[in-house]
Amino acid sequence: MIKKLLIGALCLLPMVGLMGCGQMDSLSLVQNNMSERADVYYFSNNENLKISLASGQRESTYNYDGVSTNKVDFALIVAQLDSADTELCQVTIDGVQSDVLLEFNYRTGTHMADLERKLTGEEEIQITYGDQTATMVNKSNEFAVSSSQAIQLGCQHLQEFIEPLCDGNNFDGECYLRIMDTLTGEENGALWLFSVMSKDGQIKNVIISTTEQIVLADDGGDVV
Repeated sequence: MIKKLLIGALCLLPMVGLMGCGQMDSLSLVQNNMSERADVYYFSNNENLKISLASGQRESTYNYDGVSTNKVDFALIVAQLDSADTELCQVTIDGVQSDVLLEFNYRTGTHMADLERKLTGEEEIQITYGDQTATMVNKSNEFAVSSSQAIQLGCQHLQEFIEPLCDGNNFDGECYLRIMDTLTGEENGALWLFSVMSKDGQIKNVIISTTEQIVLADDGGDVV
């Protein structure tokens, strides 16, 4: 199962002991060159409406060129709907309601929308689609592995790939920390995906548990 998730994750990016980088350590350089970093994760409490909501910061324009540029806030809704059309939903955050268009992504088979804001995890959020309403529950509060811990674990596992990308205070690559979501709402239904892409197009991925501080799989297959 983990291996299948990693193979699927590779489609998200085009295939094109942490000291030793001079003035800055490799972990700091990675943290400074995150082209996407999810920190907060909500999931629906309605079993008839499978919706997740992940928030953090990402590049303003995805280039996948090994260079991390200007960042913007994001809050990405992912919904499993019985439709392949653009659908309308209502999102209410702390009592303020807005209409949001969910666009179908043919690659993932899910509907998505970016609210273009950063959530703290303290918000009260409801999402209504048709006659169904979901109250969004902050599941990242229950994670045993935070986003910062996931990045550190990923750096440790990919140290041999990361170290040559370090050049003093410069990093010849860009990094991503995403939440891989099966939209099941189960305890193991969300996993961390940490990716590093070099400027010459090489990419390495690791899948990290959200329930314990271990790497589950990398590009070579299951680790545990």
